[in-house]
Amino acid sequence: MTTSPIRTVEGDGFVHVILDHGVNAIDDELLAALSGTLAELKGRGAPPLIVESSHPRIFSPGWDLKALYGAPREKIGAFLERFNTTVTELFSYPGPTAAAIGGHAIAGGCELALACDFRIMTAGRARIGLSEVNLGVPVPAAVLTMLRARLSPMAVEELVFHGDGCTAQRAHDLGIVQTVVVDRSVVEVAEHELRTQRAKSPLGYRTMKRALYEEAWDMCRASVGKNTGDFLHCWFDEATQDRLAIVVRGLGG
Repeated sequence: MTTSPIRTVEGDGFVHVILDHGVNAIDDELLAALSGTLAELKGRGAPPLIVESSHPRIFSPGWDLKALYGAPREKIGAFLERFNTTVTELFSYPGPTAAAIGGHAIAGGCELALACDFRIMTAGRARIGLSEVNLGVPVPAAVLTMLRARLSPMAVEELVFHGDGCTAQRAHDLGIVQTVVVDRSVVEVAEHELRTQRAKSPLGYRTMKRALYEEAWDMCRASVGKNTGDFLHCWFDEATQDRLAIVVRGLGG
């Protein structure tokens, strides 16, 4: 029997979407499960949802580089477009969404968190950020469109160009997360945020969310395959492949 990389738990009027895939390195299986879960929930009227991790210290480290290193060009291109599509599906989910970031959220993990309307992060050693520049590849096109719609130019530039991530407090200062949790569970605070939203008009929330972001959603969908050629050129560059090899060796691959 195959175990799903995502579990859902329902209660109190919202759905916990729990990443339950080891350290939650993003692979085809996790993307398929997340996409299917979002489609199923959207078909049920898009109830409020919380994206969280079952791992105590990691939300998600991003793509599963061990699985992708050495893959042919066609597979990398298809995975890139699948990732762009899934992030766009979460970003454009009609109901309220919250990311309970209880640990490190790097690269694709950070991008999944930023696709949620509310980002709540634990204080401490956990870091959040994009590491693509360190590896030598561009941020996926649809994700970059989402970041421009979601964040200030200064926050986007720091995420895209710095590459080393930041603390929860720095992320809060930049607007990457709205709430930093010191002495409570991030899931508990996310639940409180969604209860607050639930007490308001669901129709009003969805209408305003669409009015605020519909143009960005359309641009994200149109951008899904936009920089695939540039991404693949960078991914298969000799220097990038050397860096990938070092990272994968460090992961035990």
